[in-house]
Amino acid sequence: MSTQATHPEPSKAPSQSVLSSYRDIAVALTETPGDHAAVNAAIALARASGARLDLLQVLLMPTPLVDAWSLVPDTAFIEAYNVIRGEAKVKANVWREHMKHAMVSGEVHALEALYLEPSSLAAEAARCGDLVVIAGPAAHDGDTTMLKRYFAGLLFETGLPVLMVPPGTEANLPAHRAVVAWADTRECVRAVHDALPMLRACESVSVATVRAGRTSDPGDLVALLKRHGVTAEATPLSLTGDESIADRLMEHASRTHAQLIVAGGYGHSRLREWAIGGVTRDLLTRARIPVLFSH
Repeated sequence: MSTQATHPEPSKAPSQSVLSSYRDIAVALTETPGDHAAVNAAIALARASGARLDLLQVLLMPTPLVDAWSLVPDTAFIEAYNVIRGEAKVKANVWREHMKHAMVSGEVHALEALYLEPSSLAAEAARCGDLVVIAGPAAHDGDTTMLKRYFAGLLFETGLPVLMVPPGTEANLPAHRAVVAWADTRECVRAVHDALPMLRACESVSVATVRAGRTSDPGDLVALLKRHGVTAEATPLSLTGDESIADRLMEHASRTHAQLIVAGGYGHSRLREWAIGGVTRDLLTRARIPVLFSH
């Protein structure tokens, strides 16, 4: 009598083990009110994964004017540097106490941006970690240019996934439900693999496709996720009227009570300055739940 081999679905592992791939988490402080939500989200992930935190505190140092007569350092600049460093030290001690109270190990690193772009300096400091967390812009902020540049620098220069946490939110991490914004692109593939530790911890994952013309069969990805122990299902979405792709994804995430969106991060270089693409920009500035981007 012939027998047929069976391949049981991988069993769910506890959150501690599935999240253990994140052992070093960096938080890029933006000096905005959203930093508190970002740090608290990182603390939640660190406690679930046993990770350490590195808070990156970028100090914008004024660049001294240099000319043929500048042989002696300008005392005004020296005094300004001391003030900036003193204020940063006070803030760093507050963050250290916050991490100590949350019972996670970590440190605050002061990075002095004098001649380097702040985002490049932070990217260099975070590059040997596993995940970067950054606050998103507040809904009432009129000018988000600086934060977008900071986010783009981290996304395109670290080689790491970047988790954006909207300000004023209590991020429920590790998430129980997630939405994967799927398209047949390298960025989406990278995002799914970078997010696997979080997706394994979810009770359900919706693989959402919006534009069929640019996507492969999501069933292939669903099968792959299931082989990795992820409870996933394909969800085709259609656009109505003037609705954007980001709007449709966010509406779907809200309707399914998702606590995380996973998306590819897109952009292009414009005179050595990275500019983020439309869907990436909309999710960064308008999503009300954390979004994990990868490039």
